[in-house]
Amino acid sequence: MIHNGHSDLRSDLICRYKPFILRAVNHICKRPIGWDDDEASIGLIAFNEAIDRYRPDMGKSFDNFAYMVIRTRLIDEFRRAGKIERAETEWHYGDERLSIAETAGSLEAYTQQEVSMTLAEELQCYDQRLQQFGIRLEELEKVTPKHRDTRSTMVKIARMFCTRREWLNILLTKKQLPLKEMVREVDVSKKTLERNRKYIISLILIFGCEEFSSIRQTVSFARLEED
Repeated sequence: MIHNGHSDLRSDLICRYKPFILRAVNHICKRPIGWDDDEASIGLIAFNEAIDRYRPDMGKSFDNFAYMVIRTRLIDEFRRAGKIERAETEWHYGDERLSIAETAGSLEAYTQQEVSMTLAEELQCYDQRLQQFGIRLEELEKVTPKHRDTRSTMVKIARMFCTRREWLNILLTKKQLPLKEMVREVDVSKKTLERNRKYIISLILIFGCEEFSSIRQTVSFARLEED
């Protein structure tokens, strides 16, 4: 109904989502943003665009879709204004922090020439898979371990996990990690595994699912396992 010119419904939706829009803009800009700032206005316009473009059959929640549109429009503006260089917007593919969230955050990248359609389609599928495990796309950056040694350990555990077919079956069917079995074979406590559950699953999906081969080739994991 909102798509068909119901301005009152659109206004009500925008009003209810204003806190969400501002939180998204703050998160993307990584600094406090108020409604007097240009970035907030861009976020509001992008949210309005998301209302027009969203369809339930996309396979993702409206919140996730709106977040992606806001993020894409802000980065477009940053590039246009010369506030960031091209190299700084490559989603940190080779970054030591292994920012999968930054890569996955380019779901709407099919509108940008820098990202191929194949990768964009894989990222959309990746987003849908994450949601099956109760993981929100915008959470990934937050749940990424801050310490390099922890990230390296989780990458190694995820790689090993993918060699255990029975573990993969449990994860994919029951949507949970086989923690008891894992503790027996990895030098990490159950508490640590539980704390890093979302990060581990996000890695396992990339390593263990053939449909994400382009993402595996794009994200650099090598530096995490150096030293």
